[in-house]
Amino acid sequence: MELDRPVLVTGTPRAGKTVIAWMIALAPEFAYVGEPLLIWDFGLGARDDDRREAAEVTDRVRQHIVDACAALVAETGKRRYVDALSYHALRVPFVHRLMPEAKIVHVIREPAAIIPEMLYGWTYRDTVGKVIARRRKGVKLHALPRHVLRFAKNYVQSRLRGKRSTWGPRVPGLAEFIETHSAAQVAAYQWQQMVQIAMDDLEQVPRDRWLEVRYERLLKAPRFEARRIAEFCEVEDIGRFIEAAEAMIDPEFEFDKPVQPTADEWKAISKLISPLQRRLGYPVGAAEVRQ
Repeated sequence: MELDRPVLVTGTPRAGKTVIAWMIALAPEFAYVGEPLLIWDFGLGARDDDRREAAEVTDRVRQHIVDACAALVAETGKRRYVDALSYHALRVPFVHRLMPEAKIVHVIREPAAIIPEMLYGWTYRDTVGKVIARRRKGVKLHALPRHVLRFAKNYVQSRLRGKRSTWGPRVPGLAEFIETHSAAQVAAYQWQQMVQIAMDDLEQVPRDRWLEVRYERLLKAPRFEARRIAEFCEVEDIGRFIEAAEAMIDPEFEFDKPVQPTADEWKAISKLISPLQRRLGYPVGAAEVRQ
């Protein structure tokens, strides 16, 4: 089974990728399938981080992932696939080798806004009931021991040390960084590594295969950004799509439950992320000014 120009929306957690995937799914030909991590983790094996390289794409891995993604689309009766998986940001070479026809939308959000949201993810205290409710539809029996172990580690660490042992995609060096840095610095390190790795890897992919979207620009100019996204994704009815997208986007939208780093933590974070801020054109120190 083949996929018709699949669209993979990626970025760090809390970047706005799900909002953009929902927006793409306003086009009636698209089926939004969520974040099918278990499908994309096929053949992953045990490792210290969530990177995947192009060399890992075998015929068996490709066939399994493509068929599973195509089956998700077929269940909806639509023709085209769109997901919103953060892990793609660490796996661009793997994704492009596996699905060379795929279009990748890389969503970036300014660090002053996103790091407090990611810090909430690193510090909230999960419960057994919340985990079961969140995972009951997605966890397969063969993956259950891994999820149980991950929950146990996070449960203990969030209560003893005020931060989880893992949350979201595991960037290279994350386990070591966690041991000696605050949760706020960990969130900043994860943001910095995910964005930098994705940008560097996308530069090796043909330019017509990927699009960078700044989330704050989407909120300020929804019609302009919606057109860029529609043309890139080859939406069938662009005019209708733009109208629907503009109606959907709320310029005043705010993400839930930010946890603000302290002034001292922002200073440490600024040293870590300032080179990437400059590369992206974001003002250095903007996060500290907000305090």
